[in-house]
Amino acid sequence: MKSYPSTTSAQISGRISIASFPTQSSQMLALRLILIIYLTSTVISYAPRALNRASFVREGVKGLVGVSAASVVGLVGRPQAVIASEEVDRVTTRMGGLLEKYQDSRGGWIINSPSGWNKFDGEPGAYDVKWQDLVTPNENIKVTSTPVTGEISSIGKLGSISDLGPKLAAKRNAKLISSSDRLTDGIQFYTFEFEVEATKAHQFLQLSVSKGKIWSLDANAVGAERWEKRKAIYENVLASFMPKLS
Repeated sequence: MKSYPSTTSAQISGRISIASFPTQSSQMLALRLILIIYLTSTVISYAPRALNRASFVREGVKGLVGVSAASVVGLVGRPQAVIASEEVDRVTTRMGGLLEKYQDSRGGWIINSPSGWNKFDGEPGAYDVKWQDLVTPNENIKVTSTPVTGEISSIGKLGSISDLGPKLAAKRNAKLISSSDRLTDGIQFYTFEFEVEATKAHQFLQLSVSKGKIWSLDANAVGAERWEKRKAIYENVLASFMPKLS
């Protein structure tokens, strides 16, 4: 798998004017921009096809400048966030054979993936591993990782779940349906559910930080009926993911 250089706070803050964010510290701004740049680059499927990856990321960062959390919340609303207060176990159910255990020895992570789905390895800049339904390709699950600096030790370092959710929804032109926070084996996970009304796409996005990387796990379907059919499977897939082997 091709490796990518770590993104540093200095590189990010050097590109964006800190004066545009008078209420945030320079350090926290830099850390949050790392997440925004990374996550914007994982949602190309929601952007017009004519817009290439580089320009989509660039426009996503430009759109963040001058946008306050309050104004974003005004557009998409603020659903109730569920905050983790104690550790919960990793989910290991196979759902009667619908899921199967997958272990990535090179990346050092485990997951229960859908049985019988096509598996694709490593498209540089897009994902580490992807599973795709045989009949309906837009029903898929992707695991993506990107290096970050050592000061980002958990996803909480990049902001609260109630702060990040609306911003990520705005980048997708999506509605934030729900968000939840859990702690499993010492790792903090943020999970968001989005709906893109223009395309009828639904998505779970789960974020965590481990071993110097941000780990993104997204599960997608198009149409309310298909989403309801897949939702329980996706929830168990997300809850089974662990970005370490022990």
